[in-house]
Order: sequence, then structure tokens, then C-alpha cells
Amino acid sequence: MARLVNGERKIINPRPENAGKLLIFCEGVTELNYLDYFRKYIDNNAHEKYSDIVIKTINAEGNAMRVYNFAEEYLSSEENASKYLYYEKHLVFDCDAPDNIQEVIALMKESDNNYVLDYSNLLFETWLLMHFQILEPGKNVDKRSIMNTMSEYIGVEDYDSKIKASTGTIGKILGSNGNEKIRAAIDNAKKLEKYWNDEGFDMYYNIKDMNPSVKVYGLVERLLDEVVYLCK
Repeated sequence: MARLVNGERKIINPRPENAGKLLIFCEGVTELNYLDYFRKYIDNNAHEKYSDIVIKTINAEGNAMRVYNFAEEYLSSEENASKYLYYEKHLVFDCDAPDNIQEVIALMKESDNNYVLDYSNLLFETWLLMHFQILEPGKNVDKRSIMNTMSEYIGVEDYDSKIKASTGTIGKILGSNGNEKIRAAIDNAKKLEKYWNDEGFDMYYNIKDMNPSVKVYGLVERLLDEVVYLCK
């Protein structure tokens, strides 16, 4: 596992809140591998463990509705609902499918489970790509160009399902300067978010127009802060 904290830590800002108790439902194995990278890092390196991160994944076949249905069904169990009553519940999903993604987001928002919506538009690879380059607002990114560019950056001929599913792919993306790459991606995501806000766009009404954009950066930033402050 590559180090997310290298050398002496120079902490300027006050210590952030812990990530806390998180129950995360995610769409596929790529998202699982990425988020599990942080979970394992915290479990293996934190002297004092303040947070509990639980990740549930489903082979959603690129469909946000299945993520929502899976989470709703999982939490409809009295045992699960009780066990995770005080956990913050997250849905990590892409916006490329289904076609009525705006209606799906409305369902997510209206759920009694009070989900935090950590979307990537179009794909989770949009977020991964931001570890390498700046994505500009208003210039739509399509699936093919994202996948081709990912292939170039990680040095493979084809960024296919096998590469996506490999646990080593996330390590290759983060490399030896993972902290720096993630912080750059977070900064890019915040600039995109500000742009869409300034344009009067909102994920609950205009998600299809907000390409590229990601909301998953908020969850990632909290996990990375936990790593920086609590891990060697």
C-alpha cells in the first residue's frame, strides 16, 4: 500500500472532525477499491480509531437506481437499521444511467434514510481522472475519452473491466504522491462545484447539464483528513 502521509506532517489548520461512523453503499468494484484503500489505511495506521467505515457494494451494472434500491432494501431490515442507526449513510453512484437519473436522485433525496449523495458525473473515472489533470467546466466529457485517457495515465493498452476490478489499479493511480494527487482533485472538484453554483445549476434539478462534476470529493476529503491527522 502506497503511503498517503510521507515524511514530517506540517499541519496548519485546526484538527478537523473525525470521519465518524459511515455506512457507504457504492456502485461497483472500482468505487469499492478506492474507498477501501482509505478504510484499510486508517485501520492499519491510526493509533486511536475514532471512526468506523463500513462499505457495502453491489454489482449495479452502472445503474444508480440499483444502488438506491439495494440501500433501501438493506436498511429495511430491522437488524441493519438498528445496527447502523447512528451512522451517516452515503450513496456513491455514477450519473450515466439510468436515463431518468434526475428522478432517481429525487428518490434518494426524499428517502427517510437521509442519504448523503456522493455522485460522479458521468463516471467514477471522472473523479479518478482528476487525480492527473484539471477538468474544465462546460466542456462535456464522454465515456470513451475518459477511458482512453485513463489508459494513457496508468500505462495500459485498454482500461477494461479487468483493470477496473484490480485492487492494484488504485495504488497505481495514487502512486508515491497520493496525498498531493487527491488534494489537487479535491481542489478541482470544488472549483467545478462553484462554477455550477454560480451558473444557477443544482444537482437536484440539472444533473445532466453539470458535466463534468463530482460530489464524492467531500467524502474523500474527510477520509484523507482522517489519515493525515491520525496516521503515521
